[in-house]
Amino acid sequence: MKAHWKATILGAALLAVAGQHVPAQSLQGAFAQALVGKHQPLLLGTTGACDNDVPGGPCTHTSTLVWLDPATGHLIRSIGPVGFTVNGLAWDRTSLTLYASTAIGDTSFHGLIRINPFTGAGTPVDSTVINFGLDGAGSPIHSITVDVFGHMVGWYDELAPSDTYVRIDQRTGVATEFPNTGIDTAQNGVSFGEFNLLWNIDTPRRNGATVTQTAYLLNPFDGTPLLSKQLTPPTPAAIGDFHPVTNLYYGLNFDNSGPPPRQTFIQVVDIVNGTITTLGQTVDDLHTLAFVR
Repeated sequence: MKAHWKATILGAALLAVAGQHVPAQSLQGAFAQALVGKHQPLLLGTTGACDNDVPGGPCTHTSTLVWLDPATGHLIRSIGPVGFTVNGLAWDRTSLTLYASTAIGDTSFHGLIRINPFTGAGTPVDSTVINFGLDGAGSPIHSITVDVFGHMVGWYDELAPSDTYVRIDQRTGVATEFPNTGIDTAQNGVSFGEFNLLWNIDTPRRNGATVTQTAYLLNPFDGTPLLSKQLTPPTPAAIGDFHPVTNLYYGLNFDNSGPPPRQTFIQVVDIVNGTITTLGQTVDDLHTLAFVR
């Protein structure tokens, strides 16, 4: 009952942020219906990639939290500046908290932050836990996600032969690394879907004249692949999230090779059928997505 009440208030506040002037009781009722899947859940995202001059260098942009229409990808409302450069976004339904990871080059803080969904303002989980509490060089953790029990995990790309998987304690911001996952991905998306299955959507890969794309089902304990699924047509779908009702994965297709503003498209991945379709063009420079369940 307490969680339901808090979620109802959250929905009412987000709708109020969007400027929809309807009675509070109606707002609460609308979000309560969304909780049981009768309406579309809320889709949030952040704009603004790091855009550093050299890899690992200082970021030249910070992020803004936005509210999107999950039916079209169109902007509903720009909520507010985060104050950090976000490279991963995740909703924790067990604590009703919006979390984000920040880029290595973030000039304020590299680690795990919370984001106020009403204002967009970000706050480090623990400002003393830099680089997710990991020793050595900066760890480019991104594409964070939280399962139905409140366990947070993330990913970071490594040079071949394989990437690193992390499990993150969101109470402290400290990550535990699981290197040598056995797969090498790029511009990918990691997210928990239906039945609490953890998927990694890789980018398209060219092998001679052939282009392929793979979705990997991961072992949530160490990030190693359990099986793979081929996707078609091969289309980037990065740093996204599964729709909690349809179990369709929403990811981003953007080109970082040129200067901003960059056109961005939302791609919808049907894991069961192995297909990718374009939902539509969304906000320029959109860089992360997360559904609020």
